[in-house]
Amino acid sequence: MPGRPTVLFLCPDNGALSLMAEAVALHRHPDLRPFSAAAATPGQVDPALVAALEAESIPADGLSAKPAGVFLLSGAPRLDVVVALGEASRRAIRRQPFLGLLRLETWGLAEVVRSLPAPARRTAYRRLLPDIAAAIARLEERIALRLSGVAA
Repeated sequence: MPGRPTVLFLCPDNGALSLMAEAVALHRHPDLRPFSAAAATPGQVDPALVAALEAESIPADGLSAKPAGVFLLSGAPRLDVVVALGEASRRAIRRQPFLGLLRLETWGLAEVVRSLPAPARRTAYRRLLPDIAAAIARLEERIALRLSGVAA
């Protein structure tokens, strides 16, 4: 892993949790090179997520839903770690052989129910934010240990 380790965060549609993880990592973890993608079919970015991030002074501009397959394209970044943000994402990504060969972690984060009203989703995202931030910090520590040669 020369340079900054590249991390890909996955959720089923890349419309919320994986984007949140990408935004938090970009904002608070300059030693990581984070990306996000859909483990299944890309959906729409949840405006309630954008509002929740902005309320926490985490930039949300430029976040977009995209399929994991873009990381197969020529010129795509080499991935060091893939993080499935839930069991559904892990199962979906295991069907894509190129990602199944990479270092894969699964985090058991609760999905925010999209049928909830926007204010309730914003609140749910803001409640998940400390969990995602802590998980990213632990991931960064494990990567640093692995790079230093200490067993993680």
